[in-house]
Amino acid sequence: MSKKVTVLKKLVKGNKSNLSLNFYPPVFNRKTGKKTRYEKTSYFIYNEFQSEIIYYTDANGKKQSKIEIVKDKKGYPKKITLTPAQKHHNRETNEMIELYRAKRFKEVISPDIYTEAELKSFKLTENKKKIFTEYFKEKAENATKSAGAWSASYGYFSKYYGNKLFSDIDKVLIEDFKNKLLNSFQLRSKKHKLKRNSAASYFIRFIQVLEMAYEENYLSENFKGRIEWIEEEEVMKNFLTIDECKILFATEFPDEVLKKYCVFALLTGLRYSDISNLKWGDVVRRHDTDFIDFRMKKTSAFQYHPISQEAINLMGDKQNRTDFVFERIAYHSLNDNLRKWLLKAEIEKKVTFHNFRTSYAVAQLEAGADIYLISKMLGHKNVSTTEIYAKIVDKRKISTINNIILGL
Repeated sequence: MSKKVTVLKKLVKGNKSNLSLNFYPPVFNRKTGKKTRYEKTSYFIYNEFQSEIIYYTDANGKKQSKIEIVKDKKGYPKKITLTPAQKHHNRETNEMIELYRAKRFKEVISPDIYTEAELKSFKLTENKKKIFTEYFKEKAENATKSAGAWSASYGYFSKYYGNKLFSDIDKVLIEDFKNKLLNSFQLRSKKHKLKRNSAASYFIRFIQVLEMAYEENYLSENFKGRIEWIEEEEVMKNFLTIDECKILFATEFPDEVLKKYCVFALLTGLRYSDISNLKWGDVVRRHDTDFIDFRMKKTSAFQYHPISQEAINLMGDKQNRTDFVFERIAYHSLNDNLRKWLLKAEIEKKVTFHNFRTSYAVAQLEAGADIYLISKMLGHKNVSTTEIYAKIVDKRKISTINNIILGL
């Protein structure tokens, strides 16, 4: 924003004008602790026209006065002939006020005249007038992790509030948005309610964008520690047992690419994005064991992932380092065909491709693998994320207690 300092003239009695400075935008006044656009000076000049005091009564019945220019019969200001001394005074005063104006302008454009706290306060005041919704949209569009959740979170906020300024953001609005998410229908549906865990995920992104705004001096408060998040419900993940996987894989289906993806996911626990982007250059052999060295698409974490000989055989003959290992397939197409394959195999469970990752974890735990090692294989940052699979295994163990009934 360009800054300006100009000289203002104000009529006073005695055919004079007092001179003051006008600042744009307003500047910080150290004496008052507030922003101002005006600064009085002791300078004045003699006018070359007449002026007079006019008395009048305002709307409240109070007597007031103002100074106006005296005009002749044609409506022009009545001229005054200044004395040589008055003209000399005006020349000197105009030079002095211009020097002072230039000095104050130099001070205004120099950040050194303000403390860091003052500059931050000025910037915050300016930022609060900006549109928060546009800021939210930009952060959602540039998100590199959980992009879908970011996009949905922004979508719900925009739907319910439209363009809100940063100055509109307060605890009342935040709590209102949380309640709206908990009672909302899905963005593209008027029949299906938004699931609680989805609402929790979207609300987390909203709190994250508020934290970013606070750190970037758009908000004066950090709401992160003052707002209760939406507690997620514990959801037992769907999965296929090893026996069910064997039945599925033995069922003939024309989509061979789908079959390779599913078998490889079960053998390695990798996500669709990591399998789809896997290149031959990521496959290395160390100490008689094959590894996949790659950066996980979802978390950006680097992974050293040992894989079995069966998984290696599934990959086929080695190609150039930059070639993809598997033929690429769209995720929605992959899931559409998987549903058809499950139907043909007479498996009634509702599972998606991602559930093969769950099947991998459950199979490893049931085989006695250490949960910490499984956590590392899955690329989880915290072992608590992996514990949900351990609960699935415990539930399956409980289901066996009535398998043997002696009837004694």
